[in-house]
Amino acid sequence: MKRTIVQIIFFIYCIANVYPQYSTIWQLGKTDNSSKEFALAPDGKDRFIISGFGDNKKYFYAGEHTPADFPYIIPGPTAEWAGSSYWAGQCRIQLPILIKLSDVNPLKKYQWNIFIENVEYEDCMFLRLEVNGKNYDSPIKPGTKQLTYSIQPGILKEGYNKIVMQLFNGKSLTFDAICLNGPQETQINKIGDTPIISMKMADYELEQGKTRTQPLLLKTITKKSGTLKIQINQKKIFKQVEEGENIYEIPTGKLKDQSKIKVKISTEGQTVATQEFIRSNQQLRRSIDYVDQFAGSSGSRWMIGPGPWMPFGMVKLMPDNEDAHWKAGYEYNVENIMGFSHIHEWTMTGLLMMPTTGDLKIQPGTEKQPDYGYRSRINKKTETARIGYYSVNLTDYNIQAELTATTRSSLQRYTFNKAEQPRILVDFFFPAEYDWNLDDVYVKKVSDTEIEGWTLNDCRSTGYHGVQRYKLHFVMQFDKPFKTMNGWIRNKVYSQIEQLHKSNMKSRQVFTVENNSQDKLDAGIFLDFNLNTGDDVMVRTGISLVSIDNARLNLEEEIARPFGWNFDKVVTNQQDTWETLFQRVSITTDNYLLKQKFYTNLYRSISPRTIWNDVNGEWIDMNGNKALIDKPGKSVYGGDSAWGMHWTLGPFYNLLYPEYMSNWIYTYEQFYRRGGWLPNGNPGMKYFRVMIGNPALPLIVSGYQHGIRDFDSQLMYRALIHQQTATMINYPGGGQVGNESYPDYITKGYVPLYDDAWDWNSPHYQSYVSNTMEYSYQDYCAAQYFDALNKKDDFNTFMKRSDNWKNIFDPSTGYVRPRRPNGEWIENTNPYHAPGFCEGSAWQFTWYVPHDVKSLINLIGERQFIDRLNAGFATSEKVSFNALGDNMGAYPINHGNETNMQAAYLFSYTSEPWHTQKWARAIQEKYYGMGPRDAYPGDEDQGQMSSWYILSSIGLFQMDGGCSKDPVWLLGSPRFDRVEILLDNTYYSGKKLIIKAENVSKDNCYIQYVRFNNKRLSNNYIEWSKLKKGGTLHFIMGDRPNPNAFK
Repeated sequence: MKRTIVQIIFFIYCIANVYPQYSTIWQLGKTDNSSKEFALAPDGKDRFIISGFGDNKKYFYAGEHTPADFPYIIPGPTAEWAGSSYWAGQCRIQLPILIKLSDVNPLKKYQWNIFIENVEYEDCMFLRLEVNGKNYDSPIKPGTKQLTYSIQPGILKEGYNKIVMQLFNGKSLTFDAICLNGPQETQINKIGDTPIISMKMADYELEQGKTRTQPLLLKTITKKSGTLKIQINQKKIFKQVEEGENIYEIPTGKLKDQSKIKVKISTEGQTVATQEFIRSNQQLRRSIDYVDQFAGSSGSRWMIGPGPWMPFGMVKLMPDNEDAHWKAGYEYNVENIMGFSHIHEWTMTGLLMMPTTGDLKIQPGTEKQPDYGYRSRINKKTETARIGYYSVNLTDYNIQAELTATTRSSLQRYTFNKAEQPRILVDFFFPAEYDWNLDDVYVKKVSDTEIEGWTLNDCRSTGYHGVQRYKLHFVMQFDKPFKTMNGWIRNKVYSQIEQLHKSNMKSRQVFTVENNSQDKLDAGIFLDFNLNTGDDVMVRTGISLVSIDNARLNLEEEIARPFGWNFDKVVTNQQDTWETLFQRVSITTDNYLLKQKFYTNLYRSISPRTIWNDVNGEWIDMNGNKALIDKPGKSVYGGDSAWGMHWTLGPFYNLLYPEYMSNWIYTYEQFYRRGGWLPNGNPGMKYFRVMIGNPALPLIVSGYQHGIRDFDSQLMYRALIHQQTATMINYPGGGQVGNESYPDYITKGYVPLYDDAWDWNSPHYQSYVSNTMEYSYQDYCAAQYFDALNKKDDFNTFMKRSDNWKNIFDPSTGYVRPRRPNGEWIENTNPYHAPGFCEGSAWQFTWYVPHDVKSLINLIGERQFIDRLNAGFATSEKVSFNALGDNMGAYPINHGNETNMQAAYLFSYTSEPWHTQKWARAIQEKYYGMGPRDAYPGDEDQGQMSSWYILSSIGLFQMDGGCSKDPVWLLGSPRFDRVEILLDNTYYSGKKLIIKAENVSKDNCYIQYVRFNNKRLSNNYIEWSKLKKGGTLHFIMGDRPNPNAFK
């Protein structure tokens, strides 16, 4: 009897702990099937973003904020009113909530309930609730009225808890109410002004003077800046903390093996946190360890994602998980993987590999239906990406995939934790960012550990004039023998083959796969292995556009000979390469997130564009001919258009990595020698007329003006003359070359707006009014180069042409304005929506006079110039300086595109330069985040956004792209205490440039005064002739403008 009673009591105890009597701890809104008490209700969703709800750094404080502070609706990834659109891609909005709890029972469950007023349903719709990093997903069906999330014991914690809601798939969900239920003793508390979210010892050490320390990582989310008193044992530190979310690296003193420390934190006389820690020896943290490869990987383009990419790597190995569409490639929020492909250059792709087990599937499936193909779901918690290394567990197959690479070769390791029918699949035709064709394929089995071959790929459906047709050669070697090589051509599968080719496989067919598309060539191979559970297979791959022999040579020289099958050594090689580059520019700050942002942007500035010559110097030119590097140490680079690079990557290269600028100029030299023209875009070393004008020209000129002169200056003189005088033609090898609107521009002095400017087949296609602005600037750049070469007649001619922008400036409106071919103004034009401006508006392009801002100020009037520009910034700040959706002209300052990335620095030419400091810093803080989506809300076009941040955050910018005969750098708003730049002694006489920012903080964005080598500057710029010699540029910063900073 006693035993029975004990069992009953124990049963009741278990039931009580698993299913406790819930009470409502916190509730937002009333459960009345109405959202009327919430912000923006009932129909204000169009104001969602401008009200600040798209900012995942903006927390809702449970217990302090009210329903009026929380939006009535959460958008899904297809909601256009939240910024999703064709060109912008899908926006993934998160709603973060901070909730402070006391008396949390770690043994009991809690419930989060969402009551729903309405759902705009789409297939596979679900809402994810993230609780302190733990994900809970709840599917949504038409008519769903409530979502209940059971939060496991121990997930919620005493103190601060971060809860995030995100809608996956679908258009929107409208809230009725939200509540947290749990044990009666648990209470909600006010957040307070300076929440200490977490403290923990870092798993690394930092150098501190001549010693090393293991820092304490202190995470805060504060409403305003303030001071914390931090006591570590007997040592006291007064730490200024900044508004918003931050993680600080607090030094804990010299480390002597293991030691215990006690940390006490107080503010305004009150203790807010105490905790004890055990310190221990850790690895020294390097600059590269701050890089977050997932930053910017949502809503991004084909050329961004997590993967072991070398600087300018030809191999850009990374996971692909999206269906075919604009901006396809890797999407952080898609939780399955199609495979790992080797090429991620604009308009180019190739060699997707995927390890699988079980039944054979030769189609990839789709994002929403991975079971339709060989895709595998993944557990995001297992996905790891750092410089030199990527890893993920393919959960459907229980295979651990690990990737690393060199410049032209890759090494992958697949661990088969389930050995049922193990195989490695190589798909030669798969979804990418643009529609493309596999025109031919050849694969040969060399041995039971090696295959070789090539694919002939063709991409021309880009919307731009160019033909991307290339033969991608490869050699793959395996560390274990495969049983058989098998393959498929379209829907025919072939077994135990020695080679694969589209034209000679008729007799080898084994079976037919149903429901496979027949309209395009599809082909691939799969290699079967004999493996035991837990075995791994390594595969190393060399690629080349030249030949199979060169692919094998690249593999031999970069991996096989120096590293063999040592995976870790290949990882280390890449990490060491990047760390050496990162040492060129180092920053001093104790803010972990600022370090993360800086070094991630540094990585993204260098990694996306592509080297196309093999290790022996051979490459394929724009005519399809084999070429050879004729200067030791040089390389040829390719990429998307260089449009806008005069404000971003150009100055970045010149200051920090002049050898890269030298290689770009060498590349342009080769294009002119072999093709007779400079390229606009040059992916895969082809001519592509993508975007406007010839953006290569300013890069060549700025390189020369900064002392990068290891090229044939007279040859380049002829190239610039030709480029700036010849009419556009169709290039015989594909694409178009020359400036698209030159007959009119040269004869009329402006580019008129034709009715058929948007017709692909029209001779006026892309003859935008705004071309006048870009051509005028490029005329100026050419003139500066001619002046440097003492070509005075040419200098005078092109300087006169550089005034052509004035021919479309309308003094009556104060804006540039479209004109007809007969010279008449086009009537009734709105500066925000006037036709004829490339990816922008008349408002934005009016500022596009980087070579003559003073004249623009005189035409507009300084007061109106300042006020109009300030008003534009104030409006655009509401959307974090990024156009909402595809409406690029509706938001005055669109930092997410190249048209006005100079805007903040225009104030530098007025009598009120402090506006430059304010808005340059605002863009640094609000446009650039560190999340998968908000790192680059616009287009991070192969390093453009990233390099702008690097330059701006160290306090420097070049309005004219550094093209003047005597280049100058404008002074902005540096973000770091100290920046140390090692100047390249190949090109520059100085050794080191140090930039100090005294008193700098998030609030202290204004220059009080500046000294260079202890001499106070009287101008808000500094000459390159001084900086290149090295020295110390010392900013004194404050929280208010100083009108006398440069007097």
